[in-house]
Amino acid sequence: QHLHQLAADTYKEFERAYIPEGQRYSIQNAQAAFCFSETIPAPTGKDEAQQRSDVELLRFSLLLIQSWLGPVQFLSRVFTNSLVFGTSDRVYEKLKDLEEGIQALMRELEDGSPRAGQILKQTYDKFDTNLRSDDALLKNYGLLS
Repeated sequence: QHLHQLAADTYKEFERAYIPEGQRYSIQNAQAAFCFSETIPAPTGKDEAQQRSDVELLRFSLLLIQSWLGPVQFLSRVFTNSLVFGTSDRVYEKLKDLEEGIQALMRELEDGSPRAGQILKQTYDKFDTNLRSDDALLKNYGLLS
């Protein structure tokens, strides 16, 4: 709950600092008063996540990504002539790539394809659980992007 409030507050602060009042997403969209992903019933801890199937976890991931597509696309339109545009546009493209990749994985899993299990196993095998090192964090980030 705290992270959702922090995300919503950070976004509102960003809007107040950089976007004219009439163009703010939070004014045009009442749901923006909250964190965009707050209403998604995602697992809240490791134990709960481990009890979910791969398809369920992918579905949560897809919903989280989709909840941020609109706001990020909005920022791209607001900042068309600035350095922020390039950044927000790249973030939007990465989110779209992730959305497409997750949808493809979900299709494979839902169809019962043996290939899907192999793909997920390879990904999990490459994932470094030693999060204390910067190298592990960078490696894991590379797997996610």
